[in-house]
Amino acid sequence: MRGNEGPCRLDIASLPELALLTYEKRLAEALRGFLTELCLTNAGVVMAYINSGQDSNIDDLIASSAELFLKPGQLSYDRHAVIESDWGAPPHVSLALSFRQPAMTTAFHVVFDENSVGVHIDAIEFATAAGSESENLRRFEAALAAARLSEH
Repeated sequence: MRGNEGPCRLDIASLPELALLTYEKRLAEALRGFLTELCLTNAGVVMAYINSGQDSNIDDLIASSAELFLKPGQLSYDRHAVIESDWGAPPHVSLALSFRQPAMTTAFHVVFDENSVGVHIDAIEFATAAGSESENLRRFEAALAAARLSEH
């Protein structure tokens, strides 16, 4: 039995070079249906919500995009979004989200640019002490699987 059984934040900076990419890939795969649904939203509408601070509308957008793929309450908007743009160039939009399961919480950004959408993990916190690299990845994958409604 480990000495520290409380919540444990995974030190992302200490992960091996490509390990974070593995976590981000697993997260993106688990959120594929949600991300597809979110991409169907008019970008101008999303940017208008961000610019005017309409957080409740963004909350609704996140919830409705997730409802066919994830159990209720698993994904939430963290009330932070950024639009970066240069004159004559397509904007980059970033939405801060949290994925919450009893076993794990992950803070991340969904990032949209002209040709792609991706996820960038900011933090992973396990409900119990972290284990080995492979055990942590297995727990991460199990939490993602537990949040899904079905295999979409």
